[in-house]
Order: sequence, then C-alpha cells, then structure tokens
Amino acid sequence: MDNIDNQIVNIFKNEIQIKRIRKELKQLEILDKNDFKISLKQLSNNLQIIVEMQPVVQLNQGKPIKICLYLDNKFPFVFPRVHVLSHLTKPTLADGRDYIEDVLHSPWSPSILLNEIIQKLPKFLDQVRLYKDDRERLLSFGKYHQEQEYEGQLGLEDVEYFQCKEIINGKSYQKIIQLSNSHILFLESQNKVLILCHNSPTKDLVKVEKIDNSALLTWKSDDNFRQQTFIPSNIDLFMDSILLYKTGSSGKKIQEEEVTLQKFENFEIQKLLAQVSQNEKLLEKELTIQTLNSLMDSYQQAIEYYSAVSDEDFKEYVNRLQNLLGREEVQKILSKKL
Repeated sequence: MDNIDNQIVNIFKNEIQIKRIRKELKQLEILDKNDFKISLKQLSNNLQIIVEMQPVVQLNQGKPIKICLYLDNKFPFVFPRVHVLSHLTKPTLADGRDYIEDVLHSPWSPSILLNEIIQKLPKFLDQVRLYKDDRERLLSFGKYHQEQEYEGQLGLEDVEYFQCKEIINGKSYQKIIQLSNSHILFLESQNKVLILCHNSPTKDLVKVEKIDNSALLTWKSDDNFRQQTFIPSNIDLFMDSILLYKTGSSGKKIQEEEVTLQKFENFEIQKLLAQVSQNEKLLEKELTIQTLNSLMDSYQQAIEYYSAVSDEDFKEYVNRLQNLLGREEVQKILSKKL
C-alpha cells in the first residue's frame, strides 16, 4: 500500500476524517494476510479498499474473490459501501449493488470499523454460496442508491457500458446504460459525476426491438408495461449485448432469432390462445379473482411469446391486458386483493 498518506490527504480534507482513516488503515494491517490481501485505489475523489480472498468452493470458478469497500470522501459521516468485483453467480452480484447491510445483517453505524466489516465477508460468501442457484434470492441481495453518485470505475467483471440518447416526448437526453444479467442501470453525468437515475431487473425486460438506429425497450413490472427509446452510439453492438445479458448466456452473442428458437421451440401457442378465449368467456359470466388471475396470466404468456415472434400480436395482447386492468370493476376486485 504505497503512498497511502498522500491518497488520504488528497481525498479527505477534514482533520477528523484523516485521523479516522489513518487509524482504520492501521488496523487493517493486523488482519491475517493469508485470508485477506488488502490494496488501495483512488477513484475520482474517493477511496476504494480492495479485499482479495481465497477461492470459495462453487464460486468464481476456483479463482480468488475480490470485494471492495468504497469510501466516499465524506466517510465516516456517510456509510461505506460494499461491492462485489468478481464473477460469483448468475445472475451476477458484480453489478454495482451495495451489500453493506447483507454483510453486517444490520444498518451501518459510525462505531463499526472497516476491519469488522472485512472479517464478516467470509460469512457473506457462505450465504451467497447457499443461494447460488436461487435467482430471486440472489436478486434480493444488496441495493442501489438512486439519485446518488455512482462510481463507474469500480472494476466490476460482469457489466458493460453504453453511451446513449434517450428520446422522451421528442426531446433527447444523454444517458449512460450499464448492462448486466441482473440489472440494467440508467445513469446521467452531472458536473463530471455519474448519478444513478433508476434501475430495473433485467428479467423485467420483455422485448428489445431495433428500429433504424434506435432501440425500443419494453418493460413489465407487476401488470404494467412501459417503453423507452434509446439511440446508442453503436446500435448493433448494443443489441448484441442486451440480448446476451437478457438471455443469461455466455461464450457467444445471441441473436433474436436464436433466442426465439431456444425459448419457444416447443411452445403450444394454439393451446394458449384457446385458454385465453375460455378465460375471457368465463370472466364475462362471473368476475372472480381466480378467473381474473388466470386471464391475466394467459395474456402475459401470449405477450411473452409474441414479443419474440410478432410485433402486431404482441401489441394486441398488451392492449387487451391494459383494457382489462382499466375496467372499474376489475380495479375494485384487485384493490380488495391488496
């Protein structure tokens, strides 16, 4: 850890902060170097403490695991963040999420020292290993801090960035999109700092459509659909990458036709359409929550199928679902469910 003091003084201006950091880093030296290899890196005007640990069975393909503590230049007046840097699971955890509360199993307080956090990392990895095949559990770990500064140079293994323009009501807005097979992040540059505007799970992306030099993204959240239009700096590379991360495949780029073939090769669409028709008739006879759920599920399956093979039919079932949810009597029964 060369030039440690220079880095500290460059980043932390308050004397209280400098004393705290010096003391904290001194305590890190007593950690067992066989368990934790510590290095420092200055990022913009913040400090990254990189912790390299020995391989864990079933994680990271037998390679050492890197996790970092990210200290904002306001530390310890604001909490440190814990980021996974290595490829551990699919969906990835190396996607910029902050895992501080998962590591501590409690909110952070200024009384908690950095070496205490680091010593809890092996138990966190045990928890990750326990749920390594549980997609929903992996996605529930960590959190993003929206409308706050986001460091784009952390060194994440499993993400890719694209410069884009988002088109909203005919106006163009500069955005940076971070892609991974877990989440897609939308960032803005403000005063030379990246700000996280919003993020969505990659699984909520139900359609990606190339229209000339733009990409139309359709998202589903609960029973609502929304669309975004982007003009990436390289539309073909963007389409290849977003399909790759969406399908969760690796080793080669996946084209839309291949995705369709893999997912819907044995899909019985006529059987589903018959089910849609039957559910619609049942709902007209009697509006029950069971029939309503069945019909909405049928619509969603049709949307997912046609989103891959037919634009017009995709829009048809989106409209049917939206019209269904717009009915007053349907809103009443759904509100009772809640």
